[in-house]
Amino acid sequence: MNDWVTGWMRSRPEDDPKPYPMPKWGLQKYIGMLYNSAVKASDEKIKRLAVHGIFTAIIALLTLFASIPLPVGSGGAYLNAGDAAIFTASFILGPVGGMITAAVGSALADVLHGAVVYAPATLVIKGLMGLLSGILFKKSKYLAPPVSGLVMPAGYFVYELILYGIGTALFGLWTNAIQYAFGAAAGILLVLALTRAGVRPLEKTERQEKE
Repeated sequence: MNDWVTGWMRSRPEDDPKPYPMPKWGLQKYIGMLYNSAVKASDEKIKRLAVHGIFTAIIALLTLFASIPLPVGSGGAYLNAGDAAIFTASFILGPVGGMITAAVGSALADVLHGAVVYAPATLVIKGLMGLLSGILFKKSKYLAPPVSGLVMPAGYFVYELILYGIGTALFGLWTNAIQYAFGAAAGILLVLALTRAGVRPLEKTERQEKE
């Protein structure tokens, strides 16, 4: 089988842009599928995938390591710099990219931090926050973080109200309000700093490259 694969790959002319013919059986079929997918993928798509992965990791890392534990609920809530990273991702990647990276990166951080009980809520809340901030950034850099950030304390209040009751939910509300204020302020400052440094949304950068 290995000799067949080697011969099949060497038989393709180097200057032939067409995909390999799709084998009909065994391991070769999946090799052909992977290659055909790679041929069809454009450089822009690969770049976008890489940038999304980088921001997902940044959000998770800042949420995990730039954090201060807060004694609220039983899930181990904590004040962190992850929201500032979410706003930055939404500014650069747009609404959909901001939503995906915020949801995955933040939920992953909860799981790794030991706050597994909050992970499902975080997936939804931070995803909505990333989506909304990405939409609002198209209108104002100053309004996007504080307006979209309201999703976070409101969302966790409802979640903790269902899970633990009104007492814990009210106690968590003020700690999440601190997180909200910190994240919104840091998000605005970071986005403004990036803008002054010449960083633009990925969509605008790709449009300029095509022109």
